[in-house]
Amino acid sequence: MSSRASSRPSTSRSTSAEQPAPAAAGTFPAEGRGSLATFGRRLGAFLIDAVVADIVSIVVLQGWKAGTEQNLAVLGAFLLIELLFVSIALQTPGMRVAGIAVVRYPDGGRQNFWWILARTLMLLTLVLPLVPGSDGRPLHDRAAGTMQIQVR
Repeated sequence: MSSRASSRPSTSRSTSAEQPAPAAAGTFPAEGRGSLATFGRRLGAFLIDAVVADIVSIVVLQGWKAGTEQNLAVLGAFLLIELLFVSIALQTPGMRVAGIAVVRYPDGGRQNFWWILARTLMLLTLVLPLVPGSDGRPLHDRAAGTMQIQVR
């Protein structure tokens, strides 16, 4: 190995959700891996997760049942998917497809379960996930000490 190659810092990083590109002291790249997830990516992930929640509710209820029972089953499935997948894998199935993950702000580490639970419950407001704060993070992420970043 030449001395030139050994003097360069390593730039290879894992692309798994377990090792997202961390934000250093509250800063993150303007674009690309490790940057704040865009509204379009977050919306795409939400739509995919909503379809998954619909499918889960249809399976659990053994068919589509128009009305309150179906609505509550879809909501419950969505919240359960969000809580379990984000707390275990840092991303829901929709987030995985969209290439985003939920990490602790500002260091990019894994947030603890109780903050993920609080973040998940804040999704019920519908307003907090849609309103960005001054740093571009949705209010539910700001309140829970998290951020959604691009992992690819």
